[in-house]
Amino acid sequence: MSKRKIKPRRQKQVRHVDHGPGETRTSDAATVAWTVSVTTVFLCNIAAVAAHLYAEANPQLSGARMLSQLLLFSAAAIGFLSLMLLPAVFRLRRTPPPTGFLVFAVCSALAPILAVLVQAMQR
Repeated sequence: MSKRKIKPRRQKQVRHVDHGPGETRTSDAATVAWTVSVTTVFLCNIAAVAAHLYAEANPQLSGARMLSQLLLFSAAAIGFLSLMLLPAVFRLRRTPPPTGFLVFAVCSALAPILAVLVQAMQR
């Protein structure tokens, strides 16, 4: 009988790669909160427009009109919160957010606020 040599298993070495100066956890948390608020405002805007179009097509349904107004108010409130988070994101991050997303975020946050103000002026 021949004896088989058993090779010892090699331990995998964990290599930590330094990606350079990154963002802090606080800035990451602020950025995530801001982008989630921007996404929520955008989805509320789309849903408010869809509910408004549905209410216009079916004028006998008062619930659709109410849903449209509720979504618009929610988008305005969250849009205000998003605009309040924006200076914190600029202050905490080492690199500013991309300009395209910044313009989109400000426009989508201001749109429902302006819509609510216009509706209030008309009544």
